[in-house]
Amino acid sequence: MKLIRFIGVLMALAVFFSLAPVAMADEDTVTGSFTPLNVLPTVTAVNIYDSGNSTITNVSPQVYYFVKISAGDGNTIDDIDQIDVHLFLDASGTDPVSPGSGNVTSCGILTWDKDGGGNEWTIDAGTSVTWSVVSANCTKPSNMTAAIGEWIFVMRVGKVATETPAAGNWDVYGEAIDGSGSGDLYTRDKEMLWYGEIATSATAPFGGVNNGSGFADNVNEVTDISVTYISNGNFDQLVKSDATWDGVTFTADYDSTGTCDDPQEFSLMAYDSDVFGSAVQVDTTGVNIDNTGTQTDEDGIDITVNTLWLKIALVFSNDTYSGNIVYIIADR
Repeated sequence: MKLIRFIGVLMALAVFFSLAPVAMADEDTVTGSFTPLNVLPTVTAVNIYDSGNSTITNVSPQVYYFVKISAGDGNTIDDIDQIDVHLFLDASGTDPVSPGSGNVTSCGILTWDKDGGGNEWTIDAGTSVTWSVVSANCTKPSNMTAAIGEWIFVMRVGKVATETPAAGNWDVYGEAIDGSGSGDLYTRDKEMLWYGEIATSATAPFGGVNNGSGFADNVNEVTDISVTYISNGNFDQLVKSDATWDGVTFTADYDSTGTCDDPQEFSLMAYDSDVFGSAVQVDTTGVNIDNTGTQTDEDGIDITVNTLWLKIALVFSNDTYSGNIVYIIADR
């Protein structure tokens, strides 16, 4: 009877366990998504550097500089479509906003355009032909998937970018642009140094002159000497002569006093017109014949009636003498 009861208990336990639920793993999928919002780019640095990689305060026209701008974007810098750097005149020194358009005397705009193709690096300075960017030497970040990078423009300021000797100065504005907007930064107070350029192809053939003659209207006179002056600010016109002029056999000595009392001495007077009464005694270092020059355009100003008058001593050996008469443009 005990055996029968034991077997009955086992059968009851078997029925009990067969009715208990079996533990099983299962899963299903819910799709998640998110879209990072477009982050506006930022500009963290913009400045001008010399060939030694030092930041500069004084800018000289027609000298090559490196303009560096660091920009970032939380969507990676590949999201940046355009980089602009404006170098512009702040005539009153009051830190204005950039004028936003290129001008030969007051604003040069450097641009990197991601979609520019063969014209990726450009410069706009209005009608200028002497502002320039050296595209072949400009560089963009090597890793465009980074969060920040540096663009480097190699550029040259135009000849008549306005000199700032007083309260005025030049400012630098950098801007990074993407599809949603832009970020920007100013660096202020750069000085534009004076620039002057002069050119002439004229000669001064006095021809045959009489001993002891000179310094009189229409006597030993050469006129219509054309000289072109280019400057980004106020300038003076000067003239000087070599200390000696050489002949085939003899030498002529220049007399800066204009008296020509000694044998073989000669002298010159000059002016930027043919009015003898305004003529100035020329020396060997540079005498001012006009102190009213002002900023020109890039073509310069042509003074076409420069005139010279020659005087020679009473005693002078017969020969043909030649030397240099030097026209000078100087800062004022």
